[in-house]
Amino acid sequence: MYFYSDLYENEKKLWRLSRKLNKERSDIKIRLVNVEDPKNEDLTEVYGINMVPIIIFLTPKGEVAARRSLPLSSSDVINEITDRINNGELPNPATEQLRARILEAFKAVTSRNDLTQLIIDQVVNDILEANSESEVYELVNSHISAINHIMRDLQEFKQSLQRFSKEQKEFIV
Repeated sequence: MYFYSDLYENEKKLWRLSRKLNKERSDIKIRLVNVEDPKNEDLTEVYGINMVPIIIFLTPKGEVAARRSLPLSSSDVINEITDRINNGELPNPATEQLRARILEAFKAVTSRNDLTQLIIDQVVNDILEANSESEVYELVNSHISAINHIMRDLQEFKQSLQRFSKEQKEFIV
């Protein structure tokens, strides 16, 4: 399933790309899902779509095998993932279990503002796109490092702001 927004992409062009891929490979069937169409609201919710474009790769049994944030024109990546699904490499049960544990832990995280929610959405999207346990661990470590840097930067920013505060109270960051 290819989730897109007609605000950013031309549906006619997407249909042409879809037909071209289908002609090249009979094992690829693409469903275009416009997130702006109210009738697709349930699908976007079920698959956790919060940005576009997103391609959800399903197995013949309907299981989510992979998820990628890429345009429909990325036929090389689409073919590579399709081959991995056909070879039984995706979905990877161990990766799915690790991903599920991490995403469950995120439910306990409080999102107090839009910036926090933006970071959470990016981490979730990255983890959903990982195809192996090692990719998940690399992403976790990468995001931990980025968050540590952000926290240091915000601490410096807080200190700069405090110099101009009338009451000189501690701010919660």
